[in-house]
Amino acid sequence: MKNADRSSTLVRDAVYDLVKSGPSSQSRIAHFIAQNPELLGDISISKLARQANSGEASIVRFCRTLGFSGFREFRMAFTGEIERDKARRLTQYLTTEDTHVRPEIANLSAALQHSVAASARLLDYAQIERLTERLQSATRVEAFGMGVSAICAELLSHRLIWLGIPMHSTGTVNIARGLAHGLDASAFAIGISYEGMSEETVAFLKTARDRGAHTLAITTRDKSAVSEVAHEVLLLSSAGPWPEPGSARLMPSMALLSECIAECLKGHKNT
Repeated sequence: MKNADRSSTLVRDAVYDLVKSGPSSQSRIAHFIAQNPELLGDISISKLARQANSGEASIVRFCRTLGFSGFREFRMAFTGEIERDKARRLTQYLTTEDTHVRPEIANLSAALQHSVAASARLLDYAQIERLTERLQSATRVEAFGMGVSAICAELLSHRLIWLGIPMHSTGTVNIARGLAHGLDASAFAIGISYEGMSEETVAFLKTARDRGAHTLAITTRDKSAVSEVAHEVLLLSSAGPWPEPGSARLMPSMALLSECIAECLKGHKNT
């Protein structure tokens, strides 16, 4: 490996950078790895080439671009980051004086509280106020996400419907595609993607934007595929850098955002 002083997250960040800035062949490989980090632990270079719709020579070039001699060294460094992050996540907050709470539960509770606090620091209230004005003036508001992000979209939609916002959410790709095509300049489209890599959410936002709707991406990464196609980006934080399949760790931060927008809406109504 050429750069022995890499930080514990540099490999991951370098992979994400190549999604945006790398040649098409390397971007495709980086995109697959970013979407499937857990698969890299026991995958062969030939299998990775097939699944990423690439060639083994391109995989080697990809690894060398990142400063590694080959695929094996890259895979060891990349999976090592994941395992270190997991280990740190398990013990990061293990400090509680409450003897009635098991350490494992206390750690998860503290991690979720930490993510909400981190999201609170990221939120710009001036942006929330601008979003509130757009929500109030929009004739339609459509929110879309995949997997847990779809639940986040439903959470936001459920909260705002009760405050009079004409909002709808879906986690179904074909429905989202049809809804996006029906938007216009009077509409507002919100795409939610944990890591900002969801191709379906990118397509939803791009179509909505092409139709004239104002678009917002909600994600944990400012330099991501969804942020590239949205008019504006709203950043949240989650507990731990590596999303686990099915994990709902983004939802506490999404609940914070939903309540923040709701309070802002109620404030506008009372003035």
